[in-house]
Amino acid sequence: MRSGLRRRVSAVTITLALAVVAAACGGGNDSSDDADRNLDAGPAGDAAWDDLVAAAQEEGSVAIYSSQGLDQLNDLAARFQDEYGITVTVVRDIDSALETKLDAEDTTGNQVADIVAVADGGWANHKGGQGWFEAPTGPAFDEPAYDAATNLSEDGHFVSSAAVLTFGWNTNLYPDGLDDYDDLLDPALAGGKIGVMEPGSPSVVDFYTNYLAGKFGDDFLGELAAQEPRLYPSSLPMAQALASGEISAAAFVQVMTDEKEAGAPVESGLSDTVWGARFETAILADAPHPNAAQLLANYMITPSGQEAIARKAAAVLPDVEGTVTTIDKVEIIDLNVITPEVVTDFQTTWQDLFT
Repeated sequence: MRSGLRRRVSAVTITLALAVVAAACGGGNDSSDDADRNLDAGPAGDAAWDDLVAAAQEEGSVAIYSSQGLDQLNDLAARFQDEYGITVTVVRDIDSALETKLDAEDTTGNQVADIVAVADGGWANHKGGQGWFEAPTGPAFDEPAYDAATNLSEDGHFVSSAAVLTFGWNTNLYPDGLDDYDDLLDPALAGGKIGVMEPGSPSVVDFYTNYLAGKFGDDFLGELAAQEPRLYPSSLPMAQALASGEISAAAFVQVMTDEKEAGAPVESGLSDTVWGARFETAILADAPHPNAAQLLANYMITPSGQEAIARKAAAVLPDVEGTVTTIDKVEIIDLNVITPEVVTDFQTTWQDLFT
């Protein structure tokens, strides 16, 4: 059980933090030249970082709880294991389920998770203020391309990617396709032919109340509900339903490039403004594998890590192959507007409209 005293990361991590400070204050020998750096492994010849890597490899495993895409998480895990020989346990679920699981682990003292990544920024801010997180110290966080001033919070959580959710359609069942979300109101899509996302987190509430209402007016949600769509708890089963023909169109899926390349009769489009949810990611202060957690957090924001975790999403680095856009192109959800009271009220409205 958390007692207010945070478990200290091992001495090698503390040494790394001191080394980073010393490097920032030093001069003369410039070891930051691109030729001397491997962004996936850290600065060449950095003994403190080498010690952390060795300690992480001795720990041998690390667990990440995340609502990011399962394929992306599995790719990240495979790449990380290939790079460092460390096994990654992936627990993928929606934000609310992960938050409940983490609260239970904290209450019982049976800590399993090392890193968490959720789109619920309010939860991350709240837990960060309670001392739940250990600040990341890896060299990738110091790279100017990452923009730590914007993407790394004072209480330790950081942005690792942003989901870009959009509309899609089954080309066999709806060959005319969609130009924008308002095409979902086509009478031909009524009667259970559209998939929509249940508002299980503040980010999804923002999608409906700010993004869609801002683009198409306050009546849009009621008009969408009148189409009698099918409800899904996350974007992944919705995308599977679209590919299988269970639904003809979807309001909340990732860009469907993988499914299309695999032969599924699907297509997706992007509106003139893109909606996405930033994934607030953090090393848990009571992580059972603190050094492996530091190493994985650093790896997530390297070019190789971004190719995995930000594929079909928004990257925190420029020019990452397979990504849709960069994090600076995704609007920041105003958590001062999407309060817990707003979420509760909207969920009640949602139930009245859709169920």
